[in-house]
Amino acid sequence: MDSAPAASPAHRSWIVVAAKTVVVLQVLAIVYLLTSVWVAVAVAAVFAVVVLAVRVLSRASNKVDQIFEEELHRP
Repeated sequence: MDSAPAASPAHRSWIVVAAKTVVVLQVLAIVYLLTSVWVAVAVAAVFAVVVLAVRVLSRASNKVDQIFEEELHRP
């Protein structure tokens, strides 16, 4: 029983992707204005690592769900 696919759409609308991109760039601009370029680069790097980790873990979770589904529903 996996409810994750029901909660997330199969594909994202380009509007959602554009809106998230604008928000991230605005946050980085605020960090840059309030601190220095090196802090903004560090925040961007940390953000990129977090996004990458979430994607990798999400794919791994989907793969584990698929394996369990195949193994547990054998006749």
